[in-house]
Amino acid sequence: MLSPLWVERLLKIPGAKQVKNHLLEQGHTEEEANLGAVATAGLVILVMVVLFNSFIYGVIRSFFQNFLGYLRQDTAEAVGIGIFATTIFLAILFQYMRRVNTQKAEEQMRLRRERHMIEEKKDHLRRGAMGNFEEILKFYLSEKYPEVEVRSVHSVDMVPRIRFQSRRFTAETSVGVGRKAKDSKDEQAIEMTKQRYLKDVDKNYQLFRENLFDDTLHVLETAFSLSDNIPAVIVDATMNFISGKAKYYEGVVLSVKAQRDVFQHVQKSHYPSFKALTSFDLRYNDGMETKPLPLEESKTARVIERIKENAPKLNIRYEAPKTKVDEGWEKPKVVEEPAVIQETLRGKELSSMPLAQFQDMVVAVLGKMNFDVQKLKKVPGGTLQIQVDFQHPVVGGSFLVLARQYPETAPVHADLIRELDVLAREEACKRGIYIVTGRYTEEARNIARTMAVDLVDGLKLTQLMEGPAYDGRWSFRVVDEKGVVTDLSRMPLLNFEKEVDLFLKSMGFRVEKIRRVPGGAVVAVAEFPHPIMGGKFTVMAKQYPAEERVPAELVSEMGHVMKAEFCERGLLMVPADFAMDARALSRFSNVELVDRNTWENLRRQL
Repeated sequence: MLSPLWVERLLKIPGAKQVKNHLLEQGHTEEEANLGAVATAGLVILVMVVLFNSFIYGVIRSFFQNFLGYLRQDTAEAVGIGIFATTIFLAILFQYMRRVNTQKAEEQMRLRRERHMIEEKKDHLRRGAMGNFEEILKFYLSEKYPEVEVRSVHSVDMVPRIRFQSRRFTAETSVGVGRKAKDSKDEQAIEMTKQRYLKDVDKNYQLFRENLFDDTLHVLETAFSLSDNIPAVIVDATMNFISGKAKYYEGVVLSVKAQRDVFQHVQKSHYPSFKALTSFDLRYNDGMETKPLPLEESKTARVIERIKENAPKLNIRYEAPKTKVDEGWEKPKVVEEPAVIQETLRGKELSSMPLAQFQDMVVAVLGKMNFDVQKLKKVPGGTLQIQVDFQHPVVGGSFLVLARQYPETAPVHADLIRELDVLAREEACKRGIYIVTGRYTEEARNIARTMAVDLVDGLKLTQLMEGPAYDGRWSFRVVDEKGVVTDLSRMPLLNFEKEVDLFLKSMGFRVEKIRRVPGGAVVAVAEFPHPIMGGKFTVMAKQYPAEERVPAELVSEMGHVMKAEFCERGLLMVPADFAMDARALSRFSNVELVDRNTWENLRRQL
């Protein structure tokens, strides 16, 4: 018996639907009408095939009969045609073989070139540059385990988080049998089909489960093999399906965080996949209604296989154990004479010195640049994480510094800059500073201009060591003399422009140009001379009533003014208070804010 799908297709053949309608009008049942329509469709197909084949065979036969008759009449021309046809055939064959060999050689050359580039990037990865980790991981996974599909990779502090798509398996055979049982309306057949379907589902689930665990271990194995500097790896397995209760699920079904030492021990022990994964921090929930695992397989099997009714998505966050806040941080020793360290390091390569000596040098340079070093810790992989304060009313605050040794010619990629920007926000720091002994790529420098990150490469670090110390003095101004208008929101625009100019100079800025613009505002371009976090600032000061709160739209407008003045950083000054959304937007716009309290307190010493 044909399936309803094939019956519907055969009814589209001309004449079949008319026969079915005629049989229904004569009083036949639906099945009898379908049978007659299918027979008619088969007859039409047979006639069309016979007619088509007869036509094709006739054309071919008449052509070759005429051609052979012509060749029998003139044998010399027949020989010439044969030689010519053979020559054409061989020429095409040789041309095709040459093209195939050329394409094969080009493909091999491309593969060798890609492997060479991957090996170079892998060498940088071994030195701690995580910018190309995703590309390298996908390359080696595609070679060894092509069935694993990596969706995204995100690295923080040398710990990559890998998200891959898990494979799915369906029971199509049992579905077809179920259709037959449903058509036959036999209760016994339906029950037998149901049992067989559930059996196939169990088999498919076991197959999915085993492959899911195997793929997770393959990803862990490949990630740890890329670099010895990776202390841990987080792997998330994602999938989407419709559960037995017709609820759509899309998200993480397995998440595991594996430490390197534990993984090496598990790998030497040759545990089964499930037992190996339970050695790590494992969270598993696939949302399927299935039987639990046998208790003898694992003591935690019943807990791991427990599935919630609503099949919720897993939102995994791995957090460090709650211990004291200052764990891992240390107070660096005070370097009283930075010049002595500079003399001892003169003529040496910055990337080859011991880490302790490199730490003393970085702390000394930061102190020389007027930073107050608060605390320091060593991150696995040879990175120094330093928290410093810069005492300045406008551009000062808490800064997060990352320092790392690279070979002098090694490129530092943009992904590290993005990681520092995220880390600085997580640590509630105003900006980030990245100090390396290598060189930054052009992409890294471009991305740093749009983020709250300042860059110091090997050449600039040497210049800071050999150059003079930074003098970061700034001063209060007393302007409460008799007859002087002190209300910034109501004074004439000309006087307001002078106040802005005097304020910037008292804060250590070098004013290059300043002008008044319509709307009660003053725009200026000023340079802050700090060797690391300095640069050109676009300054916009606008008169606002003291009782109003400045909205976020003014910060957005400030971004357009910065682009017009070709500056990456800005300074927005108003004699009022800023709204909360305006302060939040300024952090992502590279805009420093000066509100009424700050401005008034710095104008006069109360």
